[in-house]
Parts: sequence; structure tokens; C-alpha cells
Amino acid sequence: MIVGGVLCGGLGKRLRPLTDSVPKPLLEIGRNFTILDRLIMQMKHAKIFEVYLLAGYQHEKLVKRYGENWQDIHIHYIIEDKPRGTLYAINSLLKNVDSDLYLVMNGDIVTDINISRMISEWKPGTVSIALTLLRSPYGIVQVSGETITGFEEKPMLPHYINAGIYLIDAGLKHRFLEHNEGDVEKLVFPKLAEEGLLRRYFEADAYWKSVDTLKDLEEVRMRLSNQG
Repeated sequence: MIVGGVLCGGLGKRLRPLTDSVPKPLLEIGRNFTILDRLIMQMKHAKIFEVYLLAGYQHEKLVKRYGENWQDIHIHYIIEDKPRGTLYAINSLLKNVDSDLYLVMNGDIVTDINISRMISEWKPGTVSIALTLLRSPYGIVQVSGETITGFEEKPMLPHYINAGIYLIDAGLKHRFLEHNEGDVEKLVFPKLAEEGLLRRYFEADAYWKSVDTLKDLEEVRMRLSNQG
């Protein structure tokens, strides 16, 4: 059995004033279609029908939109009283819900990474992290000696970054529960990596965007509108 969890508790400060009235996952990326709508539908396509929203800030807006059942998906809520970091939110899922495997996704990403394929390639006894390549925030100047030979606009760089999608084996959840709160990337993942228990999942051509700013939001909206 696989259950899904979506990290929905962030304040979205860099997206104000939009996030003054709604939590970031409820920002629309299409006509009456939100970031979280897309994430839940991706879980449905991967045949995950039990989804937990790990929420906090303006959680009542999430409850109002999704209720207990949305698009034939059973929706559950685990509410934190204040932001305590990604590890606290993930632990709240691991502690309170029994499952063989947990899929956890950041609630502010837009991606076409194939969740079903990620699950099929997961290896029991490990934690998998979806990776994406780092895109340069600036254009690159190409040089040869003292001569500028060309320019490349915001290319992909040869470095991986965390795409915010995790598959966690139930047999390893005690490793997360060793810590109460904080950043999972600092407290848990480095130790698992040292022991060879952390695996990557990567699709070279997959689109991925973390919606952190108004510019990010407009980019995602433009991309989806062009896809029709």
C-alpha cells in the first residue's frame, strides 16, 4: 500500500500579496486549477487514492476546497500549529499513518516527472529522491582566452538539485523519527546517503519548477497555457 503526503504548511512570503488570502499550494496555475490540484491528480494517475495534506497556514482553505473526497481521492489533513520544518511535517505523516511506502511531495512544485515510473523503479529498503538539473539564474558568457565567443541564456548546469519528491520505505521511517523537527535535507538525508540507503530518480527531459516568486508563477502559467 502507498499513501501520499503533500507539504502544504509554508507561509509563501515571497508570493505576497497573493498568499495573504490563500496558502501557496492553492495558487491557480490555470483557470480554477491550482498547484495542489495538479499534484493530487498526479498521485491519482499513479494509483494513490489516500492523500494526506500536511498543512498549517490557512489550512481551512484547503479543507474548504477538497473536503474529505476530491476527484475520487480520499483527502485527509494533518495540521501543525506553527511552521516547524519539513521533517516535522513528514514525521507527522509517518507517525500517524500506517503504510508500506510513503510518497511525499512539496506542495509548491509544478512538474511532469512520472510518479508511476519513479515508484516502479524504487528499491525496497531505501529512500528515493527525485532530482532535477540546476538551471542557471543568469545568462552564461562563453569565452576563449580574452575573447567573448558567445552567450547562452540561463542554461542547465551539470549539478543535481532536490526536486522535492520522496519515496520512503516504512522500514526506514524510524530514521526520520530520530529527530522531532527541522530540515530533512540536513538531519536525515546526509546520514542515509553515507549508508548507501538514498537513491536518485532522474528524468532528463522532465519539466520542473518550484513556485517561489511571482515570476515563477507566471512562467508556469505561461507554459501550461501554451500546452493547451
